[in-house]
Amino acid sequence: MDGAVLTPRERYVLPGISRQTTIDLANRLSLPCREADLDLYDAANADEVFITSTNFCICPIRSINGQRMADTAIPGTVTKRLMDAYVEHVGFDWVAQYLRYQDVAATGPSGGR
Repeated sequence: MDGAVLTPRERYVLPGISRQTTIDLANRLSLPCREADLDLYDAANADEVFITSTNFCICPIRSINGQRMADTAIPGTVTKRLMDAYVEHVGFDWVAQYLRYQDVAATGPSGGR
């Protein structure tokens, strides 16, 4: 959507630390970032979509309501830039940790037994 990073207005989402950190990082990376009135149509037609949260910091979205997003790499280039900047900012690579333990996350520590 015109090359900008868009985020819902604060009245529609939790104005949390992860969201604000991502906005700050976008500004630092000279990525245009602004609040907008967004709905599922906007998300489904965006070039890239991610969410911010305490657990995953920035998490790329592959599908919405079972509908796969555009045929682009996940994460997309903008999302990847923001994820890399976030990892550098906090000094911890949560993506690498998740990938290292994704089998445990999916099946539990007992391997699903």
